[in-house]
Amino acid sequence: MHELLLFGAIPHSRHTQLLNILSGISSMQPSPIQLEKHLIFKPNRPPGSVGSLKVGGVQDVNVQKSQIQAHTLGDLFYMQLVAEVDGKEEGKGEERWVLQFRDLPEVVRQRAVTSRLVADIPITSGDPMEFMKALDYSHVSTYTISGHRFTHQSASLLLYRVTLPATAAESESTNGGRPQARLLDPSGTYILQASVRVQDGSKVETMTKGVNELLGLKETLKGVVELEIGDRLALDTRVR
Repeated sequence: MHELLLFGAIPHSRHTQLLNILSGISSMQPSPIQLEKHLIFKPNRPPGSVGSLKVGGVQDVNVQKSQIQAHTLGDLFYMQLVAEVDGKEEGKGEERWVLQFRDLPEVVRQRAVTSRLVADIPITSGDPMEFMKALDYSHVSTYTISGHRFTHQSASLLLYRVTLPATAAESESTNGGRPQARLLDPSGTYILQASVRVQDGSKVETMTKGVNELLGLKETLKGVVELEIGDRLALDTRVR
């Protein structure tokens, strides 16, 4: 699947104003993200064939292994386990974890947006941490995001800030705990991410439609927030 993206930054002082504007544009109330946890993993060695893994019993994790294999052969990439923690249900049941792969964005040529291959693979059973160990991936860091989501036509709008956990012990937990955190950007700046997903990136018509939708949104928000192409190196998920 291809993801088309534009990014913007907004100071904390204009956060409420932008929420109101996005609500008007999307004709919906903001959907809050109380706490979305991101665990970053680095491969210890070339992953090789995922199909040869033997992860059984209670540690079995139901994922689409062929998807992982297709994206992890060749270059080595960081991957993430992601789960949204609902404060109202903290400590009740298990979070729904998703294994995320993000490819290196394409070199910008004719498209006026960032374009990259992505895969989001739901983990429906078992222990996600044990599964990553079986893949020979090690947990290296954690961050969380909080903010709001909107939907405008086919575009997803995410207005968020990044926070870092207080301690290493808390950051390795996947049991839904809410560690004390500090903002990655002390100024409190929010990031606005506008994205459109395209199932088949080889179809020029659908890619063009997605690009045009993002550019139309960029024009609508002109003077409110400047949406721009993302920094390709900052979005590089390859292991150096």
